[in-house]
Amino acid sequence: MDQLTDHRILQGCIGGDIKAQDAFVRRFSNLIYQTVQGTLRARNLPLHKLDLEDLHNTVFVRLFEKECRKLRQYKGKNGCSIASWIRLIAVRTVLDSLRKARTDLLTRREKIVSLDAALNMEAEAPGQWAFMESAERSGLIQKALQALPHRDRLLLKLHCEEGLSLQEVAEMLKISEGNAYSVKHRAIKRLAAKLAQ
Repeated sequence: MDQLTDHRILQGCIGGDIKAQDAFVRRFSNLIYQTVQGTLRARNLPLHKLDLEDLHNTVFVRLFEKECRKLRQYKGKNGCSIASWIRLIAVRTVLDSLRKARTDLLTRREKIVSLDAALNMEAEAPGQWAFMESAERSGLIQKALQALPHRDRLLLKLHCEEGLSLQEVAEMLKISEGNAYSVKHRAIKRLAAKLAQ
């Protein structure tokens, strides 16, 4: 396809045309997948199929969210093609995901309290011990969540933390509602298994 066709598809997406969005996904799906894969490989990170698929879907969510805000930002300056713009968004999305994962890890480390400090807290205020136990449970859940594949984490975050319905999550991830229920069911089973360990 040429740039003119790409431009028409882009304008259709911005205008809310479902057929244009389908054409956009078909047109750029492979490019995004390869870009995600290349970005992870360049950082010597493991390439798990589910993580690749989740990041691939996350790029599309970012491109289509907020009435296609990222697509509207494309100006084509300095000979930048639509494909180059999408590649840039894909790389930034992957890097943002990696940065967020690293920040979550550091935040969890900062929450670790020494035994002496915990005992002092208990002596000073008995209610603090219950708070500590609650924080520990929360930390264990967060740790177990990080061990799940990216798609499972994304679905649980959108559905459980942000309160979106499974139908809304399915639309954002470009999967069927039935598939969203299956992913949720598997994610909860995996999470329970991680917590049991």
